[in-house]
Amino acid sequence: MPKYIYRQVLIMLLFPIGLLAQNKYFPPDPYIQPDNLKNWSRYQIVSPGYFGPNALPVPLLHEAIIPTKFYWSGSFEYYSGKGDKTQDFSMHFIIPVAKGRVGLEFQYVPVEFFSMDSAASVHNRTETGKAVVGKAFGDIYFGTIIQLVRNHAYLPDISIAMSCRTASGTNRANARYTDAPGYHLDASIGDSYGNNKGYFRHVRWYAEIGFYCWQTNLNNYPQNDALLYGCGINFDFKDFFVNQSFRGYSGYMKNGDQPMVYRADVGIKMGEAAFVVGYEKGLKDFLFQSFRAGFQIGLTKRMVKTLDH
Repeated sequence: MPKYIYRQVLIMLLFPIGLLAQNKYFPPDPYIQPDNLKNWSRYQIVSPGYFGPNALPVPLLHEAIIPTKFYWSGSFEYYSGKGDKTQDFSMHFIIPVAKGRVGLEFQYVPVEFFSMDSAASVHNRTETGKAVVGKAFGDIYFGTIIQLVRNHAYLPDISIAMSCRTASGTNRANARYTDAPGYHLDASIGDSYGNNKGYFRHVRWYAEIGFYCWQTNLNNYPQNDALLYGCGINFDFKDFFVNQSFRGYSGYMKNGDQPMVYRADVGIKMGEAAFVVGYEKGLKDFLFQSFRAGFQIGLTKRMVKTLDH
């Protein structure tokens, strides 16, 4: 047969394979589009794998218990990613109402300072694709926690929560925030065991499952839905505590939308406050590790069950 027939047959065989290899949730390369400067945002991949560390973070876990007093934490954070360095100050506070059955929760990163090299800028599909140094103002998270079961003789603590995100974050052009709202729902379960006396006070386990949702720029798929999950363990001693957790969420688009992180915090107690240092490592689709140091006020006093209960 003529050579062109062989080529036609080869193209027909490979064409379906090429279609299967394409990911319909990845927009085209922005830097080869004639309208890039005008419509660059439509080519961004709105997932944690292609934005800064504060754009679509994995939510902090609720430990299935609402603080009995006003809780506030503030810390300086340093994120180090491949070609991306970010520093920020974060705040988190919970206001208990209805005798501790309900908690009003707020989280906020007032400002972040960042630097990206050109490779990270191209990877994140920024407006220019060039190295940049700048700052951005963050989104505000606000929500409600409801205590369903607390300090029961046999049942573990159980709580449910909902949190919404504003679109107040800035500097989307440099992939710092998405400039779009989102929300997540979760249910938490946990319990504490020990005697709250002596050097070792108690150990608390906790776990969470929920739903995470945010907007994308895709015409046919304007929303990404994800399973939210996590678990942790907190060892409480007389003068300090050690809290470790694993958490993440799993979107259905598989375009950098399945972040998993490990976090560890050590707190030195000072009455009802603590000086806390922590470390966080992205395990998948969160391309950062971070170090933090700060204070928290309002340590939760927990009822505990004896280890031989």
